[in-house]
This record gives sequence, C-alpha cells and structure tokens, in this order.
Amino acid sequence: MQTQISCPNCGVPYVADIYQIIDAARQPQLKEMLLSGQLNVAVCPNCGAGGRIATPLLYHDPNHDLFMVHVPQEMNLDQVRREELIGRLVQQVVNQTPMEKRRGYMLAPQTMLTMQSFMEKVWGTEGVTPEMLARQQKQVELLRTLATASADVQDFLLKDRAREIDETFFAILRAQIEATSQMGDPNQVNSLLNLQAKLMTQTEVGRQLEKQQMALHALNRDAKKANGVSPAILFNHIVANEHDETLINAIAMTGRGAMTYEFFALLTGEVEKREKAKDTAGAKRLGRIRDELLEMQRELQQATQAVLQEAQATLDAILAAPDSREAIADHMGSIDDAFMHVLDARTAHAEQSGRRDEADKLRRIQEEIISLIQGETPPEVQPVSYTHLTLPTSDLV
Repeated sequence: MQTQISCPNCGVPYVADIYQIIDAARQPQLKEMLLSGQLNVAVCPNCGAGGRIATPLLYHDPNHDLFMVHVPQEMNLDQVRREELIGRLVQQVVNQTPMEKRRGYMLAPQTMLTMQSFMEKVWGTEGVTPEMLARQQKQVELLRTLATASADVQDFLLKDRAREIDETFFAILRAQIEATSQMGDPNQVNSLLNLQAKLMTQTEVGRQLEKQQMALHALNRDAKKANGVSPAILFNHIVANEHDETLINAIAMTGRGAMTYEFFALLTGEVEKREKAKDTAGAKRLGRIRDELLEMQRELQQATQAVLQEAQATLDAILAAPDSREAIADHMGSIDDAFMHVLDARTAHAEQSGRRDEADKLRRIQEEIISLIQGETPPEVQPVSYTHLTLPTSDLV
C-alpha cells in the first residue's frame, strides 16, 4: 500500500510501498521481494537516504503450514497494543482466506522476536539453512569492509578470506551496485564498480565469471548479426569452449532454443569426424557433451511441460467455477506468465475454431485478472521509521 513518509534525514515527505501481510500463496512476488531485501525499503527522492521500514510483518505460507508474525521492538508497543495489532492482521488474513482453506494454526501465529529469526523461517521454506545464512551474513560484512578499505587492506582480505568470495558474493555485490545506482550516489557506484573490476581479475571465481561473460558476449554478438541464435552458431560456440564445462552450460542455457535436431546432428557429425581422424580423446569429450546436453534438453522440456500443465489446470478450474472472479482471486498465486500464455493460446484457438462464446468468456477472465491486479490493495499500515543506509541493512540479498 502506498504510504506517505517524512524523511528523517531531510524532512521531505514522499510516498513508498509498504506491506504488512505476506501471503506466499496469493502473492508470491512479495515473498521474492522479502528474500531479496527489497520489501518495505524506502529511499528518499530528495537526499537519497533510505532503508528498511520498521513495520509489523505477518507471513503466511499454507504450503508449509507457516503462520508467523514479527513486531519490531523499535515500535515500542505495550502488550495490549501489540496483541491488538497482531489480532487485526490475523483477522485480515483469515477474512481473505476461503472457508475451506482455513486451518487451526491460523488462530495462533508464531511470534518471532527478531527479524533474523523471522527470515530464517522464511528461508527454511526454500531449503536454506541457518548455517548458509550465517555464511551470507559474513559475506555482506566482508563487502561492507572491502567497499571502504584502502587498496592494501583489500589485497590482504582477498587473500585471507578468499573462500568467502564465491558466486554468491558476486551476486550480493551486483545487487548492491544496482541498489546504490537507484539511490543516485555516483561516487559510491564508481567505488563498487572498481571493487568489482578488481575482484574479477584477482580472484579465481572472478576470473571464471569474466570468462563466462566474454563467452556469452561473443555468442550474443554472433546472434545479433544473424538475427538470433541458430543451431550452427550454438554448435560453433559449444565446440570453441568444449574444455570448460561451466562455460558450456552457460552457453547452452543462453541458446537453449537452438538445441534442435540440427544442432545435435552437427555435434554427432563432429564426433564422427574426430573418430575418423583418430582423435579419440576429443571424440569422447564431445560425445559426452552431446549426451549431457541431450539430458539437459529433456529436463527443460519436462519442466516446461509441467508448468504449462499446471497453468492449464488452473485455467480449467477458473472456467468451471460458478463465480469466475472469486475463482481468480482464489488462484491468484498461480497466475503468472505461463498462465497468461495458456490463456492467450486458448483464446486464439477458440476464436479460430469459431467458438465465440468460449472466446468471450476467456477474454472476460483476462479482463477480470487485470482488474483484480490493478485494484488489489494491501492492508493499511503505519510505518514508524527507517534506518539510513549506505549499504543494504538486509543480511539476505
């Protein structure tokens, strides 16, 4: 919900999106924002000060029977006001949940005293352990130190804590660069970009990531010239990087649409060519790559088919419901790009087949979805304060 905030740094009022209720089934995008550290974060458009809003959070994930609440200590609420606030949030969730989906655990949410324990529970639903979170916390602290350290201190830390600088660390760094860019601080952005460039050349994982970026840049360059990644282009780039399994996987995922019969025929032809040339090691290596890419293609096709089947089942359920608008609201957590793709395809097929009544009903469903998305408003909130940031205060990037 859009809420007006007065910046505690410069006093300028501005509007920010604040949420108190996160229903992982109905609004999975809010869970994603929470995990990425982007939920309830405000940045003043005047001075660039910003941080996490201190506001209550109630989290519901019916797939894991998880129902919990966190009320920040800095709100300074007495026990009576705290219980009233929690009761109001619980009642809002219960009222939004269809009768047949209400569960006993929804009457007594778990109380998380700290934001850290709250986030550990949420991350647990993704298979992330407290130990993994503790490691990421150390990486965030290391990034903060590196961002402000002298060149000599940076060099020492790169050697002393080399094990902590992995792909996750680079992901945290990229997220920080993006967040800092949005705050409009060019000096800090340049500092972080310089740090990233240094890490690319002075760490093993950085050098590997740089190789991957260069390989993908070469692929995209050739694809741009040919108006797309063709089987022949993908084949050439796979063979050019056949000694690096990591690069092969990255190239194959980028050009997976070109993994056709022609592509695999080119690989098979190259294997046979090497066998005739008595290049046994090269033939075996490329043959193994071909088999692994065939398995990758099979898994991708199965995953895509499963997603489309789930979207099809959701659409069938909405079509069969007596009240389509209510059914859409019940299935809102399953309405994504795949669902809209299936809906568009079904509408086009109904029109082409002359089934006008069905096409009209499908178009009405699309209009109702758009209407619900545009008109959906979160519960009223009363944010209290935020912590000034130069780096994200979230430990979970």
